[in-house]
Amino acid sequence: MQVVQCSSEDIINASIAKRIDTRGMSCPYPSFEAVKALSTMKSNEILEVITDSEESALDSIPKVCERRGYLYAVIKDDNIWYVRIMKR
Repeated sequence: MQVVQCSSEDIINASIAKRIDTRGMSCPYPSFEAVKALSTMKSNEILEVITDSEESALDSIPKVCERRGYLYAVIKDDNIWYVRIMKR
């Protein structure tokens, strides 16, 4: 596993409260699903989005996080991306 982008090292080893698998969904649907999942979560909980969409992992989901002030980390393992997001 390789950390590709990270706004906070704390997220990498934090406990995951919720995980959604968006493999097979093209951009921008993984980011839509992430926003929907985050709306049901409490502050400081970690959401992990699993995706095979590089565009979602490196562009659309990080942009959503930056606009909303969420911390995030993007981790790549083979052709799968794990985007961990801390709701604030």
